[in-house]
Amino acid sequence: METLTVDGQNIAASEITGSNLEEILLNLMEHPATTGRVIRRILLNGEPYTEDVPHAALEVPRATIGSLNLDTLTMEDMGLNFLKASPAYVETLLEALTKIVEAFRLGDEQEANEYFLNFLEALHLLMSLLEQTRTVLGLWQGSDDENNSTLNHYLESLSELLSNVLSLQEQKDWIYLADVLEYEFQDSLRRLAEILPALCQGGH
Repeated sequence: METLTVDGQNIAASEITGSNLEEILLNLMEHPATTGRVIRRILLNGEPYTEDVPHAALEVPRATIGSLNLDTLTMEDMGLNFLKASPAYVETLLEALTKIVEAFRLGDEQEANEYFLNFLEALHLLMSLLEQTRTVLGLWQGSDDENNSTLNHYLESLSELLSNVLSLQEQKDWIYLADVLEYEFQDSLRRLAEILPALCQGGH
């Protein structure tokens, strides 16, 4: 490996161990240059690199790496970027929910349930990232803070709604499930889309 940089800063390749790209990246993330930061972009031999499957970097031998350049973000910047992008993420969830409701109403339970499982995974990821962002940015820590109270109330309501929805799924009451998804769950997601701009302001 001839060239190794992090945010334009040259790093001696001999400082970083690893026989493949994944091991190299793991060691790089323990280097002082990356303390408190996350990788935003990887250039491998001058070309953008992304993993098509988990741990694909294990299949990239060190001997094939001529140059490795990383761009990173602070955890705070990552949190702010997430908050800014999250309204669009919610809109994607709303579009997916519409398809799920249509599939349940048409009686295609298998397809609807597959869509619904993917939807729940995406929703869980969104809520998890939201909580992580609150922690990273130190936002809304006071219990009397209006944004904090509003978000906490929303998360509690969403949790109750999720429990109800999962119960209906177990009972295989597809029509009632479709009604709840369309009239209650969609409203809940739209409420989140209204809350997010205030959260973004709190993150500045």
